[in-house]
Amino acid sequence: RYSGDVASIPTSLLQASLLPVLLSYLSDDFGAGSVQKARATVHRTLIWVCSILGVASLIVCLVRVPLLRLVFLRGQMDAIGVERMTELLPYHLVGVAPFGALLVLARAHVALKNSRIMLGMGLLNAGMNVVLNVVLMNVMGLRGIALSTSLVHATIAVVFYFRLESRLARERAGVIA
Repeated sequence: RYSGDVASIPTSLLQASLLPVLLSYLSDDFGAGSVQKARATVHRTLIWVCSILGVASLIVCLVRVPLLRLVFLRGQMDAIGVERMTELLPYHLVGVAPFGALLVLARAHVALKNSRIMLGMGLLNAGMNVVLNVVLMNVMGLRGIALSTSLVHATIAVVFYFRLESRLARERAGVIA
């Protein structure tokens, strides 16, 4: 759990700083009927978010041993626990950039007033996570659970993206489902 918490720090910073602003810009663009402008904003934001989170993940992965020792090797956690976290952290970090993309795309759907998608995406997320957890846990142990979460983030981001593109195409054509 702690390695997952460490991996989520970059996306937590993203949620606190960029995403509220993004939602207001997208809401304004969609409200004004500027679908192309909103689409361009989403694409630009995805490129920046995935790039920044990818670099942040790489840096955290490279410095994970001294970082985790500094943060956790005080008090209750022993060296074996910290070593286990250094083993698991890369598997969590695989999903950081996709999770950032997922967060951007979820806000785009909300700004587009397409909140109906959220229930289905939540069910897909939960179902995939259970299946992948069982399969990958049997193959890889705890690393499999961490990788499962990362793969689910990536899959949900891809589905969100294609659903958004489909919705935007219908918006441009004037056909709203």
